[in-house]
Amino acid sequence: MMDLFINIYLPRLFDWVIETSIMASIVVGFILCVKIVLRNKLTPRWQYVLWMVLIVRLVLPWSPDSSYSIYSILSYNSGTEAIFHQKESMNENVVVDDTNVSGNENNYAPSFIKIAEENEIGKQQNKNEATFSFYTIFLYIWLAGVIILGIATVVMNRRLHRYMKKQPAITDERIVKIFEDCKKSMSVQQNIPLLLAGKISSPTVFGFFHPMVLLSSAHMKVLDEQQLKYVFYHELAHIKRRDVGVNWLMHSLLILNWFNPILWYAYSCMREDQELACDAFALTFIDSEEQIAYGHTIITLLEHYASYYQTPSLANLSRNKRTLKRRIRMIKNFQKKSYRLSALGVIVVIAVSSVSLLNARADVPTKQKKEQTVVEKKEQSGVLIGKSVERTIGTKEQALAELKIPESQYEKMMDETAAAKKYLTKDEFDTYITLQGEWYALQKKAIALGGDPERLSAEEQNKIEKIAEELGPLWEKVRKHFIFTKEEAQKIVDFPIEKPTYVAEGYQLTKERVDTEVTIGKPIPIINSEYRGEEFGYTIYQSAVLEKGKDPFYFWINDNDKMENYELEGTKVTFAKMTGSNVKAMKMIVPAKGKQSAYQVVIVDDVLNKAELEKIMLSMLK
Repeated sequence: MMDLFINIYLPRLFDWVIETSIMASIVVGFILCVKIVLRNKLTPRWQYVLWMVLIVRLVLPWSPDSSYSIYSILSYNSGTEAIFHQKESMNENVVVDDTNVSGNENNYAPSFIKIAEENEIGKQQNKNEATFSFYTIFLYIWLAGVIILGIATVVMNRRLHRYMKKQPAITDERIVKIFEDCKKSMSVQQNIPLLLAGKISSPTVFGFFHPMVLLSSAHMKVLDEQQLKYVFYHELAHIKRRDVGVNWLMHSLLILNWFNPILWYAYSCMREDQELACDAFALTFIDSEEQIAYGHTIITLLEHYASYYQTPSLANLSRNKRTLKRRIRMIKNFQKKSYRLSALGVIVVIAVSSVSLLNARADVPTKQKKEQTVVEKKEQSGVLIGKSVERTIGTKEQALAELKIPESQYEKMMDETAAAKKYLTKDEFDTYITLQGEWYALQKKAIALGGDPERLSAEEQNKIEKIAEELGPLWEKVRKHFIFTKEEAQKIVDFPIEKPTYVAEGYQLTKERVDTEVTIGKPIPIINSEYRGEEFGYTIYQSAVLEKGKDPFYFWINDNDKMENYELEGTKVTFAKMTGSNVKAMKMIVPAKGKQSAYQVVIVDDVLNKAELEKIMLSMLK
């Protein structure tokens, strides 16, 4: 269960937080622009409501796409892959030794065979591969920050809660009567204790489910009856508006997004607008001629103002001196009718929500694009395809956790299953799916035993062999639809399939074949030409420009090997030598020309020198 959390759910949460944090930062900028443009037209209540759009954006796990999204306008490309590049390694079953270099034809074996073989050699490969990952480092730094801030928040609020419980109740009948009158005036039925504030200098509301109002002894002495009424109206406004609950929610989201200073600034702005909105609400219970007196009360409070606790469980009357002018200006110009439903406020909030809470349609995030591809394949091949794959290996999450199958391999299996559905009869397809399910069930057991199939019982090992024998003919029936001659491949590709005019001395062409992965889309042939001498040989691969996981160059070369990038007669070339081996690989990208697409040529050898490989490569262009 812990492995499932660490390997699947934790990275998914991290990806979601990063993606959401970026979108929320854009929302913050948009809200601030709206507030500046409509500064004198949008009332404090509706300026505060705008921040609720930000909170909704931060908690949304999913939202529909729209061309009107602000992220489309800004050409925003979400998905953490734009921020962090995490290597997806595809372990191809390629045999390499120092005496022979040739691609193993099992490269295009079905996924169920390749995955079993990869699991057997996985431990050894993991020793040779670098495990350093910036993504993992950032993930654990983020997690550490969340844990530290979370613990600090809990500890601080527990201490504050214990402190509050020790504070005595205010028993002054005059003050208690004013407080109860204010509650009655605002229709507050809840039992709310009125306590001495102690070290907290600002009148404050503490708690959400069981709120209490705190008032310092200094304020009890300097504030008259009318001023106390203003203070209580303001604090009860916090309770009526559920501000402490909003603060807790936003603070919890800030813990997840602790690395984003834009959101911390937004929280500060939200708390300032919260105070103004509370002022506006409190003023609706005060006569118009008393508004100036309400403003003077705030100034009086600031005269006795010192530091205060800033935690999400507190809602303080005076935030800081910097916002005093803004509050006084609002109080002076306040009109009761402006607090009611505002057509402009509703329109602005709806407009901001419409462009902020919908994802971009123009640039679909990479991760979503992958998921969308899987969905499209299910639609093209029928819902049965998706259910069939899930029947054999489970969902993508289960396949990764239980069988170590990455998402790219899972999607490849979707292609293979769709092709099997297309080219096999109904009975054959049912048999194919059943046998695959049995195969993977045994593979799960082998992985649980350390990844070694030899630890299975003799009966289970025999069953694996029998399943492979029965699946073989079915796979070949599917595979034959993706076997092409060189002439047939030429009709598929958009580049000329060439033959080198220069052949290394002592070598001759012995074999040509076309390898093509099973897919439901357009086939991508890789033309292999093998040249052999008496003992050694080299192979030339021609294909469209391939992604790293499918590139023959990277069947042999990995990121730890030394690579040299340079130009050869104006054409980009990469040369590399496998560490600890004589195997060398050279790759050339031939640029597009006219109607011809760009393509690549790869040569792999373990005897010829770099100069010889360059001669062969250049002869491919003539």
